[in-house]
Amino acid sequence: NPEHSGLEISLSRFDRIYRPGESVSGVLIVTAKDGWSHTGVKMHVAGQASLQVPGENKEVKPRRLMEQDFTLVEPGKMDMGTTKIPFSFVVKGLNKNVLLETYHGAYISVNYFIAAKIERGVMKRGLEKEMEFIVEVPIRKDSLANPKEEPFEITEKTLDNVRTSKVGKIPEFRIEGKLHRSNCLINMPLTGEVKIVKSVKSISSIDVQLVRIESVSAALGSNGELSKGEMIKEATEIESLQIAVGDVARNMVIPIYMVLPRVYTCPSLSTATFAVGFEVNLQIVFEDGYMVCETFGIGLHRVQ
Repeated sequence: NPEHSGLEISLSRFDRIYRPGESVSGVLIVTAKDGWSHTGVKMHVAGQASLQVPGENKEVKPRRLMEQDFTLVEPGKMDMGTTKIPFSFVVKGLNKNVLLETYHGAYISVNYFIAAKIERGVMKRGLEKEMEFIVEVPIRKDSLANPKEEPFEITEKTLDNVRTSKVGKIPEFRIEGKLHRSNCLINMPLTGEVKIVKSVKSISSIDVQLVRIESVSAALGSNGELSKGEMIKEATEIESLQIAVGDVARNMVIPIYMVLPRVYTCPSLSTATFAVGFEVNLQIVFEDGYMVCETFGIGLHRVQ
């Protein structure tokens, strides 16, 4: 006889990753101490996009993407011990809507979850369990088969946000390199190279920073309805990678290799009410603390 009653969800796929049209299958594992009556074993499957307008404390009604309800077991009695209840459902959008990929951002999140519930009458507390599963949404894009390199050259003369009168006071330097593709496949690492051709001042470190640009319409009401308004953008760092430390040898090729983290990135997307884009910052810090930063807009894609 088990010590406590409990409820667990177990999916047939260890990684819990599914694509639209695929079947999600698994079992609910019910542990019953002494056995008890119940009013039914129910399961709710949902997907939603949750938004927050950057800089505002305004709750926005989540956008529903997927919703399914099931009664797995009719009211009755659960026997003492462990009972496994199988279930399955198809990953599909609500009212034939297009599904968005799972994404955990700062102001935008797309989540899919399974919630199981057993009500056990007045005197016993109900059992509940929730589990997130991950949805990937690939697209067909033949243009991504041929990667387009993005070469760059940074000198004291190419810097933005520097007054013309100050350019002559910045020590001379020249940095060359390239990103191997500006349209990146999300399941492949972001790669490229950088080379310090010339620098009068010693270098302290070189970092690569992955940044998400989240945009949410300022006109979104608390009910999720849209009136006219601009998109409010906010940039937040996802990850930072130091690729060199110290005064690196001149003309030495330094590789860039950054693995894109699952769920904290997603294919670049744009809708009427929100958008998610990505940038890469290359940061060179000189010994005196002066920093040069070059920003590259990149597109992230998942292909079939």
